[in-house]
Amino acid sequence: MVKINLELDLFKDNIRLMGTRVYKMHEDALLALKTADKDIALSIIEMDEYVNNDEESINRRALEVLSLLAPVASDLRIIIAGIKIASDLERIGDYAKNIARFVLKSNPITDIQMELIEKVYVSFMDFYVKTIDAYENRQSTLAMELPKMDDVIDQALRELFFNLEKLEPNQLNTVTIISIVGMARNIERAGDHTKNICEQIIYEATGQHYDFG
Repeated sequence: MVKINLELDLFKDNIRLMGTRVYKMHEDALLALKTADKDIALSIIEMDEYVNNDEESINRRALEVLSLLAPVASDLRIIIAGIKIASDLERIGDYAKNIARFVLKSNPITDIQMELIEKVYVSFMDFYVKTIDAYENRQSTLAMELPKMDDVIDQALRELFFNLEKLEPNQLNTVTIISIVGMARNIERAGDHTKNICEQIIYEATGQHYDFG
């Protein structure tokens, strides 16, 4: 029992570290976007490889626990939820990488557009941080409430798109607009995967399945 508890603690530690790395990617992506810093953008793309390796390491550790030890039902939930959370974290990291690529390829955006997309991004990051905290502390009740924060992201997205629709023809730069919309959609999808993590936090703690859409 002591052995499996130790292994599960290490397993969850690996997921926490992966979650921290993914947050750093998005923190840097926002900074790269605000400063048009291509060096930061390149470092995010490099960091994505570490996140991919994190997921592989978590999956290997899960297999080792399953094959060498005798997990009971609650232990199995930790492993199953952990594998799914790692998969969602990997996807969330991919979206930071995608935004970094937009920074590398696109022209700097206007201050107003930056203000609006930053509002979307900060809303997501707040949701993400609270979700990772809920995972660390096994707060399933909090995980039930957190998906409501996705509504804040959606509202910020609507505000961004409304602003883009109001642009005068002489203000339109097709490449820049496509980039802004693409970045916004990546942040939106990162929020969707964060909702998935909330579902797994609840499953790990209670064994109940939820679908937050």
